[in-house]
Parts: sequence; C-alpha cells; structure tokens
Amino acid sequence: MTSIKNQLKNFDGKHGEIIERILSEYRASKSPISELVLLVADDEENIQIGATWLLKRLAESGAKFKPKQLIALFDQLPDLNNWVTKLHLCQMLQYVEIPGESKKKVAWFLEQNLLGSNKFVRAWAYSGFYELAKQHREYYDSALEHLERGEAEQADSIKARLRNIKNEMARLPK
Repeated sequence: MTSIKNQLKNFDGKHGEIIERILSEYRASKSPISELVLLVADDEENIQIGATWLLKRLAESGAKFKPKQLIALFDQLPDLNNWVTKLHLCQMLQYVEIPGESKKKVAWFLEQNLLGSNKFVRAWAYSGFYELAKQHREYYDSALEHLERGEAEQADSIKARLRNIKNEMARLPK
C-alpha cells in the first residue's frame, strides 16, 4: 500500500476521488488518524488540505479519535494558514470530543476565524463555538456573545447559520 502522503501528492485540493480511494483502502485495515494528524503540519498545502479532509471524513463516519490524537491536532491550530484546512477542522468539531487540554486552543482558533475574510470559515467558526459550549459549559456565555456579535454579519448564509445555532444553544442547559 502506497503511503497516504504519496497518494496526497496527486491531490489537487478540490476533487475527492483520491480522498475516497484512501478511505476505502484504510477501512479494511488500521486507522490512519495518527498519520493524518502528522500530515496536517506538512509544508505542501495540498497534503494539508487532503489530510484535514480525510480527518473530517473519518470523524463524520464515526471513527474514534484518541484524546492524544486530538490534542496533537489541536496543538497545530496556530500554524494553519489555508482556509480549507481551517474549514475542515471547524466542521470536524461536531464529531469529536474536544479534550479539556485543548479547549483554550480551540476557542482561540475559532475567535481568529471569526476575524477572517472567508464567510464559510466564519460560519463554521460560529458552529464551532456552539460545539465548544456544548462540550465545555464554561464557554456557554462566550459562545452566546460571539453569536450576538455575529448578527452584524452581512452574508445571508452566515445569518441563517447563526439563527440555527441560537436555536440549538437555547436547548442547552446553562
């Protein structure tokens, strides 16, 4: 079996055929999570994007991440520059348990993404605050503040996401 890194060298950052092929190869064998976490730090942007895309897909499919894998992944958050990798990690938060050791880093990452220009990343950062508050109640008030400030967003897609998140937040115990 060719290494994941070698397979991702052919990844164009957009088309998921390579991602799906890699996932199907690993479904029958051991989990590639630890290897993918290391690839998130790779210098090649397409490898980073492919690695986060694969991690997101694994999380969506119910793969179990070990706390040490998530801590290692979240330790890399300050080094991520590509909007697609940031988006994938924000989207993953609903499927993984944010370790207590990583909650401050995740909160910082989400705050930074709210300041960015990409509306998809901003929208998912708001969702990330909901996930953080759901898992770590001490972030409830902070998440609510971010959602209220987000009402000034211009993009209709973000406003719609904010309405949905606020409805979900209202259901959480305070």
